Amino acid sequence: MSTIHKTAIAAPTTPGVYLFRRGRTLIYVGKAANIKKRVTSYFRKNGSEKERHLTAEATTLEFLETPSEIEALILEAELIRRHLPKFNVIQPDYLYVGVTDEEFPKFFFTRQPAREMPNAKCQMQNKKVRSSAVIQHSAFSIQHYPLIGPFTSAYAIRSVVRMVRRVFPYCTCGTPHKRLCLNAQIGRCLGFCCLDPRRGHVPTDEERTRYRENIKNIIAILTGKKHELLRELKRELRTAVAVEKFEEAARLRDALFGVENVFRHRPAIRQNVRTRRNSAVEWSAIQPVIQALFKTNSPIRRVEGYDISNISGTDATGSMVVFIDGTPAKKEYRKFKIKTVHQANDVAMHKEVMRRRLNHISDWGTPDLLVIDGGRPQLGAVRSILRRENPRIHLSALAKRDEELYLQGKVLPVRLATLPPAVMFFFQRVRDESHRFAKKYHHKLREMSYRP
Repeated sequence: MSTIHKTAIAAPTTPGVYLFRRGRTLIYVGKAANIKKRVTSYFRKNGSEKERHLTAEATTLEFLETPSEIEALILEAELIRRHLPKFNVIQPDYLYVGVTDEEFPKFFFTRQPAREMPNAKCQMQNKKVRSSAVIQHSAFSIQHYPLIGPFTSAYAIRSVVRMVRRVFPYCTCGTPHKRLCLNAQIGRCLGFCCLDPRRGHVPTDEERTRYRENIKNIIAILTGKKHELLRELKRELRTAVAVEKFEEAARLRDALFGVENVFRHRPAIRQNVRTRRNSAVEWSAIQPVIQALFKTNSPIRRVEGYDISNISGTDATGSMVVFIDGTPAKKEYRKFKIKTVHQANDVAMHKEVMRRRLNHISDWGTPDLLVIDGGRPQLGAVRSILRRENPRIHLSALAKRDEELYLQGKVLPVRLATLPPAVMFFFQRVRDESHRFAKKYHHKLREMSYRP
C-alpha cells in the first residue's frame, strides 16, 4: 500500500477539498462532502484511467476541511483558478459566474473560460431568463467584474446562486415594465430596478446603493469572503441599532441570518413577526443588537431573567432563569424563597434576590446581562445593588403593560416593537420564562402551606 493510499484511509469524514501533489507542485484539486469516502475511491481496482495516472504520479495527498459543502465548492474553484493543476484541465462542463456591466448588474452563467472572454464592452444578446434565476448568454459586459470560477459542479453553483438571491435580491428582467415583476412580489428582486423610467419610476440614490451592495455581497460569498461579509453585516447592524434605525437593523439581521443559513445549505429563513416561535434564531445576529443597545463591544453570552411571584406578600418567591447564547440553560436555573420581605413589595423582593444571587458569583458564574421583570422602580432597586457588588453587569427591566425595555443609563425606555423582531422575541422569552419559573415555585409553596 502506497503512502498516499494510507493517507487517504486516514482522511477526515468532513466536507472539504483534497489536494494531490507531485513534490511541491499541485497536480489536482477536488472537493467532497466526505473527504475520506471520496479520496479512497481513487484507489479502487476498477478505477478510471485518469485516477490511475493521478495516483501513480502523486507523491503526497493533503486535505483542507471546510465547515460546509458550499465552502468546499468555492475553495475548490479558487484553488483551480490560482494554480491551474495539471489534472484539472478546464472541462467543457466547468461553469463560471459572471456579472453584467450596467446600472443594475445581473448575474449569468457561462462555460466559456475567462481567457476567451472579450475585453470590449458588449451588449447582452440572449435575454431569456432561465429557471436558475440568472441570465445565460454568449456575449457579456465584463468591464468591471471578472468571471468567478471555474466551478466543477454546475448543479451545485446554480443552487448556491438561487439560495443567495433570496438573501440579496437582484434583477433578472430583460426589459423594463410598468408593474412589479413576479420576482419582486416574492422577494427575489428589489422591484425598482426593472420598472420603466419612462412611466415615472426613477430609482433613488439610496435604492441604487442598496442594489450595488447586494451585488457586492453576492460576489463576496462566491469568492470565499464569507467571514469578511459577516463581520461587515454585524458592524452595520450595530451601527443601525445605535442610531435607532430599527427597520434597517431588521433588514441587516435578516441578511445575517440568510448568509449563515446559505452556508448550512438551507434556504434563508425570513422572520415572521407574528409568532414568538421564531425566537429560536441565531445568537450571532441577536448579540450585536444587544451590544449596541448597551453601547458595549464586550461579548454578551449569559443572560439572566428575574421575576417575583406572591399574593399579598405571602409565600413570595423569586426566580432566576439563564440563557446562554440565546438558549435556555435549565440546569443553571435557581429559585429563591423570599426571607426578609413580608408584605407585597416587588422592589424590595428584587433587591433581596439580587443580593443573594451576587453572593454566588464564584460558583454560579457572572452574568453579562440581567433582565428584570418590572419598570423603572425595579431597575433602580437592582442597580443600587449592582453599583456596590458588580457594576460591570449590564442591567435592563422589561415592563409588561407597555412592553417597554428600561436600560441602565438611558432616560427613556425602548419599545420592544421598535426592535428587530428576533431581539424583541428574545427579551419576551426571557421575561416569560422567568415568570413561569417563579409562578411554578410560588404555587408549590402555597400547596405546601395548605397541607394539614
